[in-house]
Amino acid sequence: MPPARHLPTHAELTTFLQTHLPPQLPVTITTTKKDGTIHTTTKADVPFLYHTPRHQSYTPTRHIASRIILSITPTSGVYSALHAPHPRSSVSSPVVFLHRPWSLNRSSVPHDALVLASHSSFDTHLTVGWNVALARRLDIDVDGAICIKGYKGEPERKIGLVGRLRTPTALSVIVDTVRREFNGQGELHEHVPVGPEGEDPSSSSSKIEVIAIMNAFHAEEVDRVMDVASDAKWVGDVGDGSQVLYLTGAAREPGLEAAARVNMPAVCVGHRACEEWGISYLAEVMRRRWPELDIVTVLEDEAEVASAKVKHGEAVH
Repeated sequence: MPPARHLPTHAELTTFLQTHLPPQLPVTITTTKKDGTIHTTTKADVPFLYHTPRHQSYTPTRHIASRIILSITPTSGVYSALHAPHPRSSVSSPVVFLHRPWSLNRSSVPHDALVLASHSSFDTHLTVGWNVALARRLDIDVDGAICIKGYKGEPERKIGLVGRLRTPTALSVIVDTVRREFNGQGELHEHVPVGPEGEDPSSSSSKIEVIAIMNAFHAEEVDRVMDVASDAKWVGDVGDGSQVLYLTGAAREPGLEAAARVNMPAVCVGHRACEEWGISYLAEVMRRRWPELDIVTVLEDEAEVASAKVKHGEAVH
């Protein structure tokens, strides 16, 4: 058994995760109502240190983590993993990472456990959006990629990455690669134009040169992707998006209609698959960094959140 010094401290784990999930500053959103009044709100990400150990002797630089539990939400499996015995339990404290932590039952968290959380930054960097890690896996030239910013009154919010493939690739090959990344998920929506003699060209022969990884899917976002690709001279005809693949989470009818108008194929992997990709990626990079660390991923159905609340003493309304 490797000695405990080969394991990370709570402080080291926190710092490591924040290199992949950069903290996001609060943003001020100003909207004008129909009656002309101006409404201002401040939006902040969840606290990264969402729940800290409840005793005065806690020191992040000294507390050792032998186990980290990664999950989207605090389901039954998260609590079970938190309380499961571990060979190093006498010298270490568990750590949990959550993407959507709001339903956490703090009274069911062991007194020496640390809970970390990231909502907005996780959505931006590890689902679909400005996801550089995913872009590299899809063989996009990240150095030349363009960031699409601005959404729902937040002008600096990163919602997309548009970049050229290093090698133009058949649509069917790219779709297979996407599905492997997202555990088999990925529905292709493609507008196939009818040929001059009425034949339907095979989509498998289509070459994709540009991929847009986008965290929103409406007509406006499709237009912005086309403008970026056109301005960068990555497409020949401003009205033809057949060489651009739009990769996103949930399928939205306005987005599908806009993509069809410019012949742009779209792959929708679903909201849940995007979140699971981010959790799995964090587990992968931490295993490479700390091979001795016990890394537990809990990817249970959302219904498990309700059952976890009942099991751990919360009322469900």
